[in-house]
Amino acid sequence: MGATNASVTERLAEWIVEADYDDVPAVAVERVRDRVLDSLGVMFAGMSVPTGIVMRDWVKAQGGTPDSTVVASGFKTTAPFATLANASAGHALEFDDIAVGGGHFANPVTTATLAVGEKVGASGRDAVLAWLVGYEVIIQTSKPCRGPQGNTLLSRGWFNQGFQPALGVAALAAKLMNLDVHQTRMALANAAGAMGGLLKNRGSDTKSFQAGSAAMHGVIAAELMALGFTGNEDILDGDIGVARLLGLEHGDAELALEGLGTWDMATNGSTIRLHACCGASHWAQDALLNILRHRPVKPEEVASIEVELDAFLMDMMPYHDPQTGLEAKYSIEYDLATIVLDGRAGLHQYSDAAVQRPEARALMQRVSYRLVDEVRQPQTRVVVTLENGERIEEAAQRSHGSPSDPLTGAEVLGKFHECAEGLVSQPQRERVIDLCKRFETLDNVCELTDAIGTV
Repeated sequence: MGATNASVTERLAEWIVEADYDDVPAVAVERVRDRVLDSLGVMFAGMSVPTGIVMRDWVKAQGGTPDSTVVASGFKTTAPFATLANASAGHALEFDDIAVGGGHFANPVTTATLAVGEKVGASGRDAVLAWLVGYEVIIQTSKPCRGPQGNTLLSRGWFNQGFQPALGVAALAAKLMNLDVHQTRMALANAAGAMGGLLKNRGSDTKSFQAGSAAMHGVIAAELMALGFTGNEDILDGDIGVARLLGLEHGDAELALEGLGTWDMATNGSTIRLHACCGASHWAQDALLNILRHRPVKPEEVASIEVELDAFLMDMMPYHDPQTGLEAKYSIEYDLATIVLDGRAGLHQYSDAAVQRPEARALMQRVSYRLVDEVRQPQTRVVVTLENGERIEEAAQRSHGSPSDPLTGAEVLGKFHECAEGLVSQPQRERVIDLCKRFETLDNVCELTDAIGTV
C-alpha cells in the first residue's frame, strides 16, 4: 500500500485495487463455494414467501435494462435492482450465514457478486476474488464499531446489516468493474451516504429490505462513480468520518486496516445456520436438542423449560408471544417449543400456521428464562423439567454450524435442497450444486446465473 501518511480510506482503496487471486488461501476459496451455495438456497426459499414475492414483483414492475438475473423469477433487470431483490429474499427467513462477531454478510456479497459479475461477464476466478474482497471490507470496517458491550451500532438500535455491507459491496463492485484507487475511494463515499437500518424492524419484511437496500446501494455507488459521480475521498477518516460516527469513542479509522488482507473468511469463516431463526437462540436450541437426543420426551411430558442466557442475547429476541413466522424467529419461547415438537427448527417450522399450532402455543407458556449479566464465559444453559419431576440440563457455548463445529457436507446440501425444493426441480438443483462446487473454474459466472433464474 501507499505511504503511511495516506488516509485510511486511501490505503483501503489501494488494497482493494491491488488484491490478487494468487494471494487467496485455498481454504477461503473452498468456503466461498459453500457460502455461495448456501446463499442461493436461502434466496430460493425467500422467493417463496411474501417478503421475496412482493420485492420481486415490485422490481419487475420497474423494468430496467436486463443485465442481471433475479433468482427463481424468470426475468432480468439492472444489477442494482437484481441485487435488491435477491439480497432481500436471502435475508427474508433469517437463514443466511452469521459472521464471527455478528452480521449476515455472505448473502449481500453473493447477490452483488453475481449481479455485477453477470453484467460485466466476470470469470469465476474474478468473482471469487471480488466476493472475498467485499467480505473482507465488511469485516474490517466493522472493527471500529466493536466495543466492550459488542457492536456499538446494535447496542444503539441500528441494524448493522444496513451499514458495512454497503461499503463491502461497493468494494467488490469496484473490483469487478476495474475501478482505480481514486474511483474506489469515491465509490466507498457514495455507498457510505446510503447506509442505514433499524433493529426495531425485526419480525417484519422491512428487516430484509434493509439488507437488500445496503447491497443495492453498494452496487449503485460503484456504477455512479464509473459515470463520474463524486464523494468525499476520505470518507472513513476524521471526526465526522464513517469510523468515528459508527463507532463513537471506539471509532478509530485505523482499526479498519488491522489485519487487512489476512482474509477473515480463511482465518475465521462464518456460521452456516441449521436453524432458521436469530442466532441468539441457537445455543439454547442446540442444548435442548442434546437433551432430547439422550432423553427423548413427548411434548405432553414437559412441565417446564428454563433457559439461562446472557442478557445481550436476549436483547435480540423481543417477541415473547409471536403471532407470525417472522416474529417467531426472534422468540426464545417458540424457538425451543419447535425443537420439542419437531426435533428441528428449519425452514418449515417458521410458517404462520406452525406458530399458531395449539401445541406450540401451549409449550411456549412453559418456557421461562433468566438473564445473566456478569462477565464470564458466554454460554446458554437449558433445564427441562418433566411432569414426573425429572430434571435434565445441558449447556452450550457454541452452535452447530459455527466455525468450531461446522456443518457436514451432507448437512450443507440437505439445507440447500430443503430451501430450494419448493421452487426448483431436482435436476436444476443438482446443476446449481455442481456449478458452485467448481465456482472458481467457471469461464463466465453467467453459467451459474443462467441456472438460478428459471423456475
